[in-house]
Formats: sequence, C-alpha cells, structure tokens
Amino acid sequence: MAESQHPSPSPRLAYLESIRGLAAMQVLLLHCFSAFAPALVFPPAADANIGTAIHLSPLFFLYDGFSAVYIFFVLSGLVLTGAFARQLAHPFAVVAGRAIRLGIPALAATLAAAAIMALFGRPNVEAGRMLGSDWFATLWHPTLSLGSAVRDGLLNALLLGYRDMPGVAFLAPWQQSGAQSFAVPLWTLSIEFYGSLLILGLCLIRRQSNPLWWIAMLLGAIFYVRSAYICFFAGHLLATLSRPDHKPTRRAWPALAVILGVACCVLSETWQPAWLHDFCRLSTPLLFPDQSTQFMQKAFGAICILCGVLNWPAARVALSKSWLVNLSRLSFPVYLVHWPILFGPTAAFFLLIAPRLGTTVASALSIVLAIMLSLAASLAFVRVDDIALALSRRIRKLRAAPLPSGTGDRLQPAE
Repeated sequence: MAESQHPSPSPRLAYLESIRGLAAMQVLLLHCFSAFAPALVFPPAADANIGTAIHLSPLFFLYDGFSAVYIFFVLSGLVLTGAFARQLAHPFAVVAGRAIRLGIPALAATLAAAAIMALFGRPNVEAGRMLGSDWFATLWHPTLSLGSAVRDGLLNALLLGYRDMPGVAFLAPWQQSGAQSFAVPLWTLSIEFYGSLLILGLCLIRRQSNPLWWIAMLLGAIFYVRSAYICFFAGHLLATLSRPDHKPTRRAWPALAVILGVACCVLSETWQPAWLHDFCRLSTPLLFPDQSTQFMQKAFGAICILCGVLNWPAARVALSKSWLVNLSRLSFPVYLVHWPILFGPTAAFFLLIAPRLGTTVASALSIVLAIMLSLAASLAFVRVDDIALALSRRIRKLRAAPLPSGTGDRLQPAE
C-alpha cells in the first residue's frame, strides 16, 4: 500500500486513532452480547444475577457501544476542525469529499449485507427466539432488493437517518425504521455528515470573525445541547482551545474527568437525574428535540472522557502503542461489516451447533466466531475504505490544496 495514500498519523496524534479503534470494539462487543448474551445488556429487572452485576459495574463500559458512538462524534469534531481549517477556500469541495468518504463505504456495506442475507436468509429470528433475545429476533428485516440496498446505503445512511434513531427529527416523514436497515450501525453516518457540515460552518465563521464565532458557538451549543450534535461542538471547542498535540498537564483532574465520564455513561443505563429528564422532555422550538435522557447522559460522559484523555499523559502514552494504532485502522471497516456477519453466518452457526452443545457453549463459540469473522471481513473491506479515501482526496484536490502528510482523513472517525 503506497505511503502517499496512507500516511501514518503523527506520533503526537496516534493515540486518537487508538481511541477510535477501541470504540469500534465496544460496538462490536455490545452487539455480540446483545445477541448471544442478552443478560449482559438487557438484564431482567427483578432478577439479580451475574449479568445484572456486570451491567451495573464499570465493566459494562468495556462493551458500552452506545457511549462509544458519542466518543466517535467528539473525535470527529476534534479532528475535522484541524482538517477543514486548511481547506476553507473551497468549502463545496470539502462537502463533496466528505460525502464520498462516507457514502462509498456505506453503499458497499449495504450491498455486502444484502448478499449475505440472500445467502443465509434470516437465521437470527430463530436464534433470537432460542436465546431469549428479542433484540436479535426482531431486527434485520429490510426488503431484499438491489434498490433497497442502494437506498439504505446512500439515502438513509448519509442523508435521512432512521425514524427510531437519533438524527434529524424533522426528516421523520421520509425515514424508515432502523430494523429495515441492512446494517443498523449506519444510523451514525447521517449524524457524521451533518456534524461535518456544522464543523465546516463554524470554521468558516471563525475565519471571518472570532467574536462572531463565539456567538455561533454559544447559540449553536444551546440549540443542539439535547442532541448528538453537541459532541461535535465539544470536539470543535477542544480542538480550538487546546490542540490535541499540545503538552498535557500533570495534574489529577484529567484522570478524574475520565472516571467521571465512565461513571456517567454506566449509570445512564439505570439512572438519570430528574433535572435531565425534565430538560429532555421540555417542549420548545428553541432546542433540538432529538435525544433520549439516557443517550444525553452518555453524550456528556463521552465529552468528559475525551477532555480527560487529551490531558492525561499516562493515557496518551498507553494509547500510542503501535499495535493499538495499527489495529485501529480496521475500526471503520469492522463497524460497517460486523452487523450482517452477526445476523447471518454467525446466527446460522449457532443454530447448527446449539442442539449438540447447548445454548451456553454455542453462544460463547458464536461470539468468538463473530469477532473473528468481523476482523477477517474488515481486512478485505479496508480496500473499499482506501478507494473512498482516495476519491475523497481527489475531489478536494480539484479545487483545494492537499493536506500535510500525517494528518487529516486517517484520523477522521467516520463511523
């Protein structure tokens, strides 16, 4: 693979890549456990067991894919600020490049998922019934056709979002249910795309007037505070006030911020403060309405975590390990391909071995298989990511200067 196509991230920024990779693994584990160990994700309310204990402990954060998504969004705001600031002379080229960067992998993911569904059917329905996982049994029922796959990969994923997912509330009349998606994790891409536009707009305003930028930041953050887009504002502010390659502090507050953020994310599963409930239910056109109290709390937790990591030397050193950085290159492909693998071949494998080995052993083996198949498929899917990245750069280079080596797209958490 040519170095010019895939520049290595700056050593000072490599830890951001690792964060993205670990967040992708959180999402993968969440979906594996939701399917094959539902008690770890949806513990019975009246039944105190080991699943409940883990779900209510900090261990839950290891597979809290919900919080991982908001970490992705904060990272996007952080990294895209620096990338866009060097390309403001041609904003339409930036928008087109971003659409290509997200749209090609999304379309490839839905086409691959449609092929898997055509090959395996929907074994998740019977597997979910045997495992007592309504989540596994009721999802993944799109209309199997080329047109549906193309619509899902381009229109739904990039522009519309899904009716029962966070996103753009006023598009609800044109949205489909998330269960109709070939790859439900695609719901985040429309937020990524519109969040990118917010970051680009803020960068353009800052170029014109710093006081006007502060006003836009304040009004925008207030309007979007109840939505996932608040994460982009937080990332943008972090990038503007303290660059991610600055020398971190040696004080104790960064570690405390990470601990507070993790606690905020984990506690949101069972408890949210009354004032946050009231705030999220408040009916007013002055506030963006598209966020549940639980997810709002996770968004705030993700912001705390990133604030802490950016300023915690020990965390940055640990996350800069070369094997973590290299593995993180698979993060976006893993994020996109694991869904049909879980619902197709892995569910079929479970149905094949469960009658012989029992559901407990079959579930454990199925989780291992889902992880291995997802990593293997992501190695092939990296080529799709390469093509999207190359075309995105080519679009921008038609009008704008190329980014300096070692920064930019490879640090963009597009999932």
